[in-house]
Amino acid sequence: METSTLLYLIFSLFVVLFLRISHLSVEAQQTYSDRQLNCYNNINYMNGYFCNSVQLSCEAYLSFRSNFPYNSPATIGLLLGSEPSLIAEANDISNYGTIPTDTQILIPVNCSCSGPYYQYNTSYKLSGRDETYFTVANNTYQGLTTCQAMMAQNSYGDRNLTVGLNLVVPLRCACPTSNQAAAGIEYLLTYMITWGDSVSSIAELFGVEPQSILDANQLSEESLIFPFTPILIPLKGRPSTIQRVRRPVFASVDMGAASETSIFCIGA
Repeated sequence: METSTLLYLIFSLFVVLFLRISHLSVEAQQTYSDRQLNCYNNINYMNGYFCNSVQLSCEAYLSFRSNFPYNSPATIGLLLGSEPSLIAEANDISNYGTIPTDTQILIPVNCSCSGPYYQYNTSYKLSGRDETYFTVANNTYQGLTTCQAMMAQNSYGDRNLTVGLNLVVPLRCACPTSNQAAAGIEYLLTYMITWGDSVSSIAELFGVEPQSILDANQLSEESLIFPFTPILIPLKGRPSTIQRVRRPVFASVDMGAASETSIFCIGA
């Protein structure tokens, strides 16, 4: 009798633990990381955001900064595997016009589960002898993927890359969890942090509560964020354009660096 009771208790604890883990896998948010510069670490969340939503696919957004030669919807679309007309529509710009350097562009993508990770796949053909997984991930794709993810999803060794090879590029994206959906979140945007950004300034940029960004990325108010790393922005509406307006700097004894005011528009 005592043995049966003990077995029952063990089984019950196992069931509770299993249900708890299953619940967390659906409800937990994603993990923010600043470790993508080390291509040889084995941290699994560097391979992408986990498929932890009830949705296997969803519409999501990425942010990308225009920079020659990727400074038009056509060239950015070619790089990111996105339809130029959708990029132009999302940013209220011409299909063929040149975009000013360092302009933040919204990229709509169809985000879906591939194994344990959410991602949007595109491809890249190596064109320079000095290109590596690191430079492609962090320079060409501006941190929207990681060298770890690329190394995991391409069969070529990091010392065997040659001009002309076509590489799979898994871009980081995610779908809202059930908790986020219940809170009215419809889209997640992968935003690349830049110099001078803070959680509060990013929240102001996108018109969201700072706490929602902290929750979405498993951050606390004391957490540090770093340039050239991605952070998820939960949005309750479809985004339209991102505009940064530079303010003039006035001379004073305690004059700091030039500041920017960012204005973000959410479409109806």
